[in-house]
Amino acid sequence: MPYIDADYYINEFEGVEIDETEIDRYIKRASDVIDQVTGYKIKDFDSLPTFVQDQVKKATAAQVEFFALEGGPEVATSNDDVQSATIGSFSYTKGQAGGSVGGGQTNKVSSSVIDYLKPTGLLYTGVGVVQNAYY
Repeated sequence: MPYIDADYYINEFEGVEIDETEIDRYIKRASDVIDQVTGYKIKDFDSLPTFVQDQVKKATAAQVEFFALEGGPEVATSNDDVQSATIGSFSYTKGQAGGSVGGGQTNKVSSSVIDYLKPTGLLYTGVGVVQNAYY
């Protein structure tokens, strides 16, 4: 389920310009990334607190913008990026552009996505604790 629409991305988030024939596809892919990063915790978006909904929307828009700046979802999520190369005395090393989230893919997720989602609790992957009233 897409967490934002083109209107939100353009008018609320004010992201970089994207060809209108591509924006819906970018939004769907970005929403998929949000689901992956959160471990598919978002079951009923409308039941989430307003703050969490707003953060998820911002994170999705940030991921859409990241895709636009990286050349599209296909380029940003490819695993075959060259990290370093040397030819004679020339050497090139690619920087760590995106946040490294699972799988070691550095270009899959915008670091802004992680920053938007941190205060929501959606990134928590630990085990819940149940306190018993036994003394």
